[in-house]
Amino acid sequence: MKKINFNNLDQELYYFTLKNGLRVYLVPFLNKKNYYAILGTKYGSMDIEFLNNEGKKVKSPYGTAHFLEHKMFEQESGVDPFKFFSKSGVNANASTTFNNTRYYIWGVNKIEENISYLLDFVFSPYFTDSNVQKEKGIIKEEILMYEDDPEWALDDTMRKNLFYYLPVKEKIAGTVESIQEIQKEDLYNAYNTFYNPSNMYLVIGGNIEVEKLEKLIKNHEKLNSIKKIEKITRKEYQEPSDVKEEFKELFMNVTVPKIRFSTKVKESNFQDFSKIEINMYLGIIMSSLFGSTSDFKEYVTNERLTTGFYVEKNNFDSYLTIDITAESDKADILIEEIKKNLKNIKIKKADFERIKKVWIASEIRMIDNVELTVDNIYSDLILYDDVYVNRIELIKELDIKKLNKFIKCLDLTNQSLVMVLPKNK
Repeated sequence: MKKINFNNLDQELYYFTLKNGLRVYLVPFLNKKNYYAILGTKYGSMDIEFLNNEGKKVKSPYGTAHFLEHKMFEQESGVDPFKFFSKSGVNANASTTFNNTRYYIWGVNKIEENISYLLDFVFSPYFTDSNVQKEKGIIKEEILMYEDDPEWALDDTMRKNLFYYLPVKEKIAGTVESIQEIQKEDLYNAYNTFYNPSNMYLVIGGNIEVEKLEKLIKNHEKLNSIKKIEKITRKEYQEPSDVKEEFKELFMNVTVPKIRFSTKVKESNFQDFSKIEINMYLGIIMSSLFGSTSDFKEYVTNERLTTGFYVEKNNFDSYLTIDITAESDKADILIEEIKKNLKNIKIKKADFERIKKVWIASEIRMIDNVELTVDNIYSDLILYDDVYVNRIELIKELDIKKLNKFIKCLDLTNQSLVMVLPKNK
């Protein structure tokens, strides 16, 4: 087991790798009573086509990863994982995204017992024809529940606008039609391929005893009986740089129009930048253009162009998207202001340094939060397959000359707009 410090602060991170490839990260907080743990796999809704353990091509129905996450909570033993954890006052949940599935618990009691059971149930798949069929009705209701939600409609429609082939164009939960195709064989194919310890991470933080947890994990019988898979082969998609659709209009039960304005950016445009540098420089740019102290925010607020907006940056395989979501009864004017703001980007050195200082202060505050620290470690592992414990130093090293070089590589011309309008307009 090895030890390093976070940002040269008084916070330590311990890590080790099991023989079967599971990478484990432990963050002890001496001043906390709670703990938080994530066991996750690099398998999400976009992992539709791959080679299974026998080397055969597999094409899963859309929604398989999310369906599999649901079925992991039904155990052959009959024990309900939610009830098991709740007996000791511990909460449990799970989530599926485009690129990963995570199972997480948080609480204050019986950490060793609960970590052991987390490993037990995630490494104990139990899929039958009957329990798979039963789940289809439950997930169908979940899908239908979100269909009338304008925010979800914006998100789902925009991804279909942006992408031709990448499976992120489809809903994480799939469709009512696609989940009817899912059989237990689909779940076992996906589970046996992607739920291998070599493709997974375990991150635990909070009031923990590192040596005890290390011993528990290294001696866990079920976990350590699993053999390592050396390589997972996923389908590679030849996704065009342009957007599939530039505009889409939806009519729903809203009183004020909602918009989603997005740009599609190819990661390979930034040849001289690492993946984390791309995300950090893009974060600086978005903060400068649309942050709480930006000219844009002041202008749209004073002119009452929007009742609220937010900006997100997403990573999808070899592409990035910048997504601006807003409510506005002056949507046409607001859209023109957004477009204008994305042209001829120039950031003053004083603004650049100010954003860096605010960012560093935020990083220092976050290191005292158990959940945020564990989430950030896990997110780094999924996105970069590494943990950047020296993020403050990385922020300090960001350079205005390199930022300007980055801006020259930044192509924001591949744009798409989705509008949700009131039904009566």
